[in-house]
Amino acid sequence: MSEFDQLTAARRRFPVGDRVRGRVSALPFGAGRTGLFVDLGAEPGGFVDVIHLPDNPGAWPEVGREALFEVLIHRPGQVRLYPLDAGMRSRFYRLSPMSGEEWAALTRRHPPGSTAIGTVSDVTPGDRTYGVRFDDFHSFVEYDGPPPESGRTGTYTIVRQLEWTRRILVAPVP
Repeated sequence: MSEFDQLTAARRRFPVGDRVRGRVSALPFGAGRTGLFVDLGAEPGGFVDVIHLPDNPGAWPEVGREALFEVLIHRPGQVRLYPLDAGMRSRFYRLSPMSGEEWAALTRRHPPGSTAIGTVSDVTPGDRTYGVRFDDFHSFVEYDGPPPESGRTGTYTIVRQLEWTRRILVAPVP
């Protein structure tokens, strides 16, 4: 299967924002280094970056531990994950710097099904994603066809609000 097809299959199997159960399968360079691999029960495997894990390597989960994760993004041959178990996360790093009140206000302004005007900011052909900047938030969009042009402005539908990671998923309006 080509890398393109593998990425497409991973997106279908493990959609961004979904919660998935997995088992820590390896600490490739030991605790406190690059991150850890997670067996999701199907290919591709998962990976949690060191930045999301406890600062103290002694607090890292052991191989074999099962946990719940949120799918962050897809990379060729890999699903990037965020641990939902507070004991497996860094106390100092958050995906979103928003306070609870700021997140609540943002979700009220942008409920699922609503639309917003955004500008393409970053295009990453390797994992077929692009960033979109809005007035008060940003999001990433996965694409399969030709990449959009950076700087292009368009209308996007709010698809989903992800409470754990305080992210908003969007899709371009055709």
